[in-house]
Amino acid sequence: MIKAIFTRQKDGQLSSVILTGHAGSGKHGFDIVCASVSTLAINFVNSLEVLANCQAAVNLNEVEGGYMAISIPPHDNKEKVQLLFESFLLGMTNLAENSSKFVQTKVI
Repeated sequence: MIKAIFTRQKDGQLSSVILTGHAGSGKHGFDIVCASVSTLAINFVNSLEVLANCQAAVNLNEVEGGYMAISIPPHDNKEKVQLLFESFLLGMTNLAENSSKFVQTKVI
């Protein structure tokens, strides 16, 4: 199962997310749930850079996979960054609702 743990600060701002695990919904290379999570996460990081001029800190386990941490540094463009972060959370939440056997989303 893939677990996505989002961190929301006391002021309501999302600041980081950690993705762990493997979906296991299909054979390696053919797992559409894993591909969906990967696409949402990579699109989020790319959108931050291109649309909000924000370079997120990204930490990956490139050998075994199953781990991606994304954190947002203090940034001048908070509204765009938060809109993109909320969009990523929405996409992950919808995926978790439709694939609850393979994805879990939590906000702390």
